[in-house]
Amino acid sequence: MPARLEELRADLATLREGNTEAVGSLKTRLHRLAGSGGSFGFLDLSAIAREGEDYLGSNPGLPDSNGLALILDRLEEAVRRSDTRLDASVAGKPPELVPRALLVMRPSPQRERIAEELRKAGYEVRSGNRQDDPAATPTEQLPHLLVIGGEAGDGDPSAVASAWTNDSSRRPGAVVLVETLRGVDRLRAIAAGVDAVFSAEQVEQKLPRYARTFARIGPPPSNVLLVDHDAVLASRIIPALEQANVRVTRCLPTQAVPEVLEREMPDLLLLHTRLVGLDPVALARLIRQDSRYYLLPVVFLGDDTVAERVTALRAGADDFLSVAAQPELLTQTVISRATRGRRLREMVHRDGVTGLLNHATLIAELETAVDYSRRHGESLAFVLFELEGFRNLNERLGPRAGDEVLLHVASVFRFNVRASDVIGRYGWEAFGMLLRGASTAGAAVLAEKLHRVLSEQPAHTTVSEVVSLQVRVGSAVFPRDGTTAAELTQAADRALRVGGEAGKRGSG
Repeated sequence: MPARLEELRADLATLREGNTEAVGSLKTRLHRLAGSGGSFGFLDLSAIAREGEDYLGSNPGLPDSNGLALILDRLEEAVRRSDTRLDASVAGKPPELVPRALLVMRPSPQRERIAEELRKAGYEVRSGNRQDDPAATPTEQLPHLLVIGGEAGDGDPSAVASAWTNDSSRRPGAVVLVETLRGVDRLRAIAAGVDAVFSAEQVEQKLPRYARTFARIGPPPSNVLLVDHDAVLASRIIPALEQANVRVTRCLPTQAVPEVLEREMPDLLLLHTRLVGLDPVALARLIRQDSRYYLLPVVFLGDDTVAERVTALRAGADDFLSVAAQPELLTQTVISRATRGRRLREMVHRDGVTGLLNHATLIAELETAVDYSRRHGESLAFVLFELEGFRNLNERLGPRAGDEVLLHVASVFRFNVRASDVIGRYGWEAFGMLLRGASTAGAAVLAEKLHRVLSEQPAHTTVSEVVSLQVRVGSAVFPRDGTTAAELTQAADRALRVGGEAGKRGSG
């Protein structure tokens, strides 16, 4: 490593002398270091090297050598830390790997108690706030465990989670929300990359156990549904999983499994292959036909034969475990499969640029809200926001700057709406917002607020241009403007177009 650092320093010196060919050599060396660092388990080295590679890629021509020098300084410090770990390992001591936790919570006695419990669990703990920019956090300070809390008026905590999980290469290994006044919307939490939700009353008891499990084997799922008829098997499985902080709900074959699934919304389904009075293969196929559970991880439990394994996989199982599997294998399989399932569902529901709900999920949420309003008589508004001049801006500054503008707008919106408001990417330059319990006047007030905040907070891009933002707004209210999701979106789009044309005539 010292030799590799010297080579990087030499290339930097050559670059400072004006030789732009050194850029290619620097990229190659950093790319190799990022790969080898990750392969040998030095994740900080790998991450910083990749950061340097990205820096060169995003600064064509002759980059600012001072910025690159700072990255190499951090790389050198990471090498020193790695040397210390190796020395300890050679001396027969286990390498010291200290997980990092970040608490995004207001100062309070509860925050201090949580921090103390996490330190006891072996974590290095620091505090942050909701306005911190994850992209500006040095790689070696990125948290492994992120805990987000909030008070009345703080907005949706899922917005903070989304800001931290938007870049998959820098996301925390586990994200936990502390539920306060209002319940956390499950779909938005999934799209934001949230792994667990604890109530404010239970977080001090449950979070330390969760953190210990996460540091040892990964983020445990919130809930596992076990469908079986064997009390002896259940008495082995449930305690093993509960020791890893996994909540297990048992469902007997005599119960209506689809109803239990809908009520519990589990992170994973454990299904016995020999159910009394119920065909597990037919049940698995039925579950896979429901769009809500298409990505739900399903693990079969049965006799360890090739025939049973093949049958389970054909029915839609993700994995198969013998009923005699050791507790360690059972626990690790459940946690690994549940984590992968959460990441897949996050990708399905999330817009890749802004981290908001994507168009399909936003419309699905609107359909659900319309159905609820129809049954309970609750008011509902749907608002569209369209960025003015975005297409020209994207052509002039390039797609990277365009994505930065969209991400800025999404951030402004998320931090200035209620926790109950649902926001998503409606189109290339448009955002949609679902306001439960809002009237025409309420929608107008929010639209005016967001219009003002955007005009006061221009977007800063990496091309060093500050972009002033204006939006056109159109809204529709249930049931006055429509009684279905399609009718409401069409009415909001018409209002947006009419408002835009009126604005043009007025300015002329």
